[in-house]
Amino acid sequence: MRAEDIASSKLFEGLTREQLERCAAPFKEVEMVAGSSLAKQDDFAYKFFVVLEGEVDVHRDFKFVARLGPGDHFGEMALVRNEKRNARVTAHTRCRLGCMMGWDFKAMTDELPTVAERIRAVIAERDD
Repeated sequence: MRAEDIASSKLFEGLTREQLERCAAPFKEVEMVAGSSLAKQDDFAYKFFVVLEGEVDVHRDFKFVARLGPGDHFGEMALVRNEKRNARVTAHTRCRLGCMMGWDFKAMTDELPTVAERIRAVIAERDD
């Protein structure tokens, strides 16, 4: 994936071009049609996602929690905490996503403390 694809995400805001390129490299682009399942509650987590185009819906215990759009991300909670997924995520519209494996996510957050801190802040916010 190209650095330009993730540059608009607040998660990567302020990173140098070189840092953006290193973050973007392990992402694989996926396209999903509306209604597609992206993550299932209580499944083991092994991927992290950034929404590039379209919208996704987040449900926890069958209750609507949020709608995420371009620049938003999901899948970080279970990876950071080494837990099962706490929500179901489905494509609300046709979506283009960046998808990264868990080991690449860990390497990215280990290498870039700024990104790791932003992820922790999002987790704290989503816990409320």
